[in-house]
Amino acid sequence: MAGILVSLLAIFFAAALLSPLAHAQADEEPIDDQDIEEEALSDQQLRRLHQEMDSDGNGRISLQETLKYATDVGRKIAGKDVGAILDEIDTSKDGKLSLEEHMSDIRNQADGGDEEEMKELEQRIAVEKAKFHAADSNGNNELDVQELTSLFYPETHDGVLAVTVAETLRQKDKNGDGKLTEHEFWEAEPADGDDGQLTEEEHVDFAKLDHDGDKHLSLDEMRGWESGKFHTEQAMKKLFEVADTNSDMHLSVEELVAAREQIAVSDAQYHLIEWAEHHEL
Repeated sequence: MAGILVSLLAIFFAAALLSPLAHAQADEEPIDDQDIEEEALSDQQLRRLHQEMDSDGNGRISLQETLKYATDVGRKIAGKDVGAILDEIDTSKDGKLSLEEHMSDIRNQADGGDEEEMKELEQRIAVEKAKFHAADSNGNNELDVQELTSLFYPETHDGVLAVTVAETLRQKDKNGDGKLTEHEFWEAEPADGDDGQLTEEEHVDFAKLDHDGDKHLSLDEMRGWESGKFHTEQAMKKLFEVADTNSDMHLSVEELVAAREQIAVSDAQYHLIEWAEHHEL
């Protein structure tokens, strides 16, 4: 089960794992045309994606349209995947997940351990119960497929996301002040000769998340990171930077297709490929 969850959650958070070094190298080294042919989406795929994102049908897509599309298609992708999870952990085979079944599955994932590991398990159980109840919209202690999507994809449900964000903050908040410094957020506390130095990209991302500029991240400021929206928004902004050649803050289909090579070496590429696969383009 743990392997399934890791692979499913990777759909929404893989953008966060893309290496900055890879993009730096892409900027510095000549683009291999053969690599582009293998990795880039085709002109036709980009045209079809543009059509999907163009919600008002005016032939141009705005950043707002693109981000709304990203949210909507993300929910649809998540909904398609929960069936496999339910089949495995729905021991009663009634097509729903009870709280007892969920707790049993969590405990089955634990393989014993020392006292500290058992404390972590109990904390995880408490968090999973809170997430379950947040997802259980009708309060019947059972989750149908739609509610199950909320449980396993917190980014699709505000209540479940709030529980997830609070737990992440708790784990990283070493001084217990209810907010995170840069080093706490990046878990880069000095140890064994390591000065905990952060990269320039880490500084930049933290500053973007720190909306009020107080050098700390609050629960609200962490939501974009934990939901994956921060990564999607940054990737789409980059897409517009490289493709919006007339600087009108909109992309025509011609602009999108013309930027095919630049897109292929950007963070936006991952999202576009995922969306193309969803639409079977």
